[in-house]
Order: sequence, then C-alpha cells, then structure tokens
Amino acid sequence: MFQDEVEHLRAAKGIVTKTIHFSEKGSDTGPLNRSIPYGHRPKPHVLPDYVLKYPEIRTAEERESYKAVFNDQFSEYKELHAEVKAAMAKFKELDIMMDKLTRGPQSKTAPERIQVIAQKYEKKKNDPTFIEKKERCVYLKGKLSHIKKQIQAYDLHQGTVYF
Repeated sequence: MFQDEVEHLRAAKGIVTKTIHFSEKGSDTGPLNRSIPYGHRPKPHVLPDYVLKYPEIRTAEERESYKAVFNDQFSEYKELHAEVKAAMAKFKELDIMMDKLTRGPQSKTAPERIQVIAQKYEKKKNDPTFIEKKERCVYLKGKLSHIKKQIQAYDLHQGTVYF
C-alpha cells in the first residue's frame, strides 16, 4: 500500500493529514512538504498546436515550407497588430479623457459625459470581434516566433544563416 492510500484511509476515518511527505536520499524536501488545499486541481499545461505541427526542421525542403508559412502569416500578423494597436491607443485616449473629467472642475454635464465614455470604453473593450483579433494576434506572434526559432536552429545546425 502506498503512502497516499494510507493517508486517504486516515482522512476517511476523521484524521486529516495536512502535508504530503516526499523524500529522496540527500535531497532537500523543504519546498515539497507544503499543505495542498482541499479540492486543489492543477491546471493542465496546454501546448499550442503549432509546437506539434512545426517540430525540428530536418531537411532544406521543410525549411522552405516553414519559411513560406512564416511569410504568409507574417503579413496577417502585421495587419492584425496594427488594428489591435490602434484600438489599444483609443482605449488609452478614453482613459485619459475619463481621468481629466474626473479630476477637473465638475460641470453639470460631466457625470453624464463620464458615463457615456465609460459605456463606450466597455463596449469596445468587450467587443467579441476585438477580443478575437487580439487573441489571434497573440496566437500568431507565438506561432511566428516558434517557426522563426525552428528555422534559426536549422540554419545554425547547417552552418548557414538566411533568416
């Protein structure tokens, strides 16, 4: 029977174990002997699809294929990045406007203007199209970085530098 099974049986009988003990000869177990909150479920590590789709390059043909994908999707990334950057600049502008309206002398219409700006801000920030573009931009950045690293690693291994 394993240690965790014994502890599980004790817990079922009303004896609660607060720590899990790990030990290896000659190792420091201090960081491992901490209580684990009841019901704790570790988050799974999600591996992006492009990591599996674009493994280490083995041939010159694969390198050319990766480079073609990179060039094709880089133009999409640049377009999306420009759109997202413009939207983020608009958000910053709205933040500044709201800050000025709340700090300065308040007119009778200031609260209404602040509310209109806040609604506009929230509407744009939570717009599904904007969120999708932002997520796609982040995804493409990761994918392009991964592909570029694979190409550079291949070039380094081959003793050539093209990228």
